[in-house]
Amino acid sequence: MTTRSDANPPQDDAPTAATKPWAGVATASRWRWTYALGFLSIIFGGFVAAVTNPSLLVSPSEPIADGRWADAYQHAFDATSPLLAPSRVTWGVIDLRLFGQGRPGVLVGSNGWLFSREEYASVADPAAAIEAWVARIVAVRDDLAGQGAELVVAIVPTKASLVAEQAPAPLPAATAARFDDLLTALQAKGVIVSDLRPALAGVSDNAPAFLRTDTHWTPAGAAAAAIAIASTVRDRAPFDGQGATSFVTEYDERHEYWGDLTTFLDLGPLLERLGPPPDLVATPHTNPLSPAGADLFAAVNVPIALVGTSYSADPTWNTAGALREALGSDLIDAAVAGVGPWEPMHRYLTGEALRSSPPEVVIWEIPERYVTLADHVPDTATW
Repeated sequence: MTTRSDANPPQDDAPTAATKPWAGVATASRWRWTYALGFLSIIFGGFVAAVTNPSLLVSPSEPIADGRWADAYQHAFDATSPLLAPSRVTWGVIDLRLFGQGRPGVLVGSNGWLFSREEYASVADPAAAIEAWVARIVAVRDDLAGQGAELVVAIVPTKASLVAEQAPAPLPAATAARFDDLLTALQAKGVIVSDLRPALAGVSDNAPAFLRTDTHWTPAGAAAAAIAIASTVRDRAPFDGQGATSFVTEYDERHEYWGDLTTFLDLGPLLERLGPPPDLVATPHTNPLSPAGADLFAAVNVPIALVGTSYSADPTWNTAGALREALGSDLIDAAVAGVGPWEPMHRYLTGEALRSSPPEVVIWEIPERYVTLADHVPDTATW
């Protein structure tokens, strides 16, 4: 009979970690190889995408010496890179979901509200900027007066000031005072100004004055602004034939609308799933009701001209139509989108419309934020 001593216990057939100390080392080594292979795959994929980029086959025509060739090549390379779009979407998701922010240009507020960073921006000397704008507006007023027309300025307040409870932060002191400073300075010069703030603040919560995902106002906000402007015109700049023409406004079915500020989120095809919910917009259309017995071949005098920015130019909010209905008069729409408030007025003053159809009243819609925005402050020396 064979006996075993307790001093020599039997050994398991499989070695333990104590008897095989290299086991943990092997596992860590496998993970290192996995990471390395993943990293090399990304590098290799990027290399393949780079060398097969079509822009490599076309040399830009710009000169090399001043660096414009390299800049043009970089733009062409980015535009044709298969990795650019997915990488931008990836970082867009990370920025929005983890950090609550988008690309420069947008500020993310509460409850899906987006705001333009321009509303918070200001040049170093906002007082000087306001003074320059006042001088430019007064010059326009005097120019139009010499042609027999009254100027009515409609200042559009910032979205962040009207929807402050949804804004990401309070406006800085200089920008918070910008509207009142401009209004006071214009009134001191005798300029007719329509203060749109009370009208826009009074718009119902069920139909807010501004869009959640866009810089601009809603059709309801535009209609409220039009009523306020028409009231100012009736009180301060009445014109012949005021209220002589009736207009009626009809609305399309409400549809989903992702505003201009969503483009700064860089969510691409994931916008509907991961972005803020869209606005619901019923686009209005305003048409005249011809008075009974009207002569269709009679000469038509249009006594009103509307000059402004995308707040007036975009048919989505129907600002021009709302003004026609509120004024009871047709108007010439000289608003232009995407160039700020001065360029549309410059084009109107130097264009054919002013000469061929002299107005009695010119309404100039000016978004408040442009007054202290770099690159939009007038150079009074060039006027």
